[in-house]
Amino acid sequence: MKEREDMLMTQHEMITPNKNYPFKLFEFNSEDSSRLILPHWHNSIEILLCLEGVLEIRLSQSTFHLTEGGVYLINSNIIHSTRTPRPGHVFVLQVPLEFVQQCTENNYGKKIYFQDDLSNNNKIQQNLLAVRQLDMRNDLSSHALVFAKVYELFSRLLATEVINGPIIKEAETVKKLGQLSEINTFIKKHYQENLTLEAVATQFNYNASYFSRFYKRFMGISFVEYLNSVRINAAYKLLLETDMRIIDIANASGFGNVKSFYLMFKKQFQLSPQQYRKKQGK
Repeated sequence: MKEREDMLMTQHEMITPNKNYPFKLFEFNSEDSSRLILPHWHNSIEILLCLEGVLEIRLSQSTFHLTEGGVYLINSNIIHSTRTPRPGHVFVLQVPLEFVQQCTENNYGKKIYFQDDLSNNNKIQQNLLAVRQLDMRNDLSSHALVFAKVYELFSRLLATEVINGPIIKEAETVKKLGQLSEINTFIKKHYQENLTLEAVATQFNYNASYFSRFYKRFMGISFVEYLNSVRINAAYKLLLETDMRIIDIANASGFGNVKSFYLMFKKQFQLSPQQYRKKQGK
C-alpha cells in the first residue's frame, strides 16, 4: 500500500491498476489536518472506506464528511478534492471505467450512475473490509477471492444503489473537463510567475468576470484559492525536502514576497513556515 498524502493533483488523474488486479487498491494515513488534495477527476469510480478519523470530500457543489465506518462512492469524471479535518485512515478502491462497463454491460454513464453516500449499506462496507483483508494476505487463492468480492460489490451496487439516468448537474460538468484540464495545466506551468485571473482569462479567451464565475462553479474553489493551493503545495514540498531559505522558497513557489507566503502558509497550517519545518524535524 502506498501513501497518497503528498500527491499534487491539478487535473485529470490517471489510475494505474495494481499488479495483481485490473483495479487499484490502496490506503492512506493522514496526520496533517491542513493538507488538501487539490481538485481533480478521473474516469475510474473511486470508493472510499473510512477506517479511522474523518475524511472531508469536497465536490464542485457540496462538501461531505466521511466518518469511521462510512463509505462514499465518487462517480466517473466528478471533480473532487479531499482533506482530513483530523488524522485519518482511509481504504480506497479505484475501478477503471473499462472494468465498470464490463460489470454493468456498458450501461454505466449512459443509463445509470451510482449513489454516492453508501454509509448505510452495511453489506457494501463488509464487502470492502473483506477485499482489504484478503488483499493483505498476499497469496494466489486470496487474490482470486478479491476478484470475487469486487464482483459481489458491483452486484450489490446494481441491486440497491443505482441512479437511473444522468446526473444532470454533473453531466454539464463533464462537458467542461477538457477546458478545465487545459486551464489547470497552464496554472501548474506558470504558478511561479505573477499569474493573475485576468491574464488566465485572456489566455483562454474569457471575460474576466465570467471566467471567475465559471471556474468557481465547476472546480468548487475560486481561481485564487486554487492558485494559492498549488503554490502552497510546492512550498510545502520544498520546505520539507530541501534546506532552502524561507525567502528562496517563497520566490520559487510564486509568492511575491515573504510576507504573503508567511500569511498564506500560517492560514493553512496554523504555524509559520519556520515553526512547521522545526515541528517536522527538518
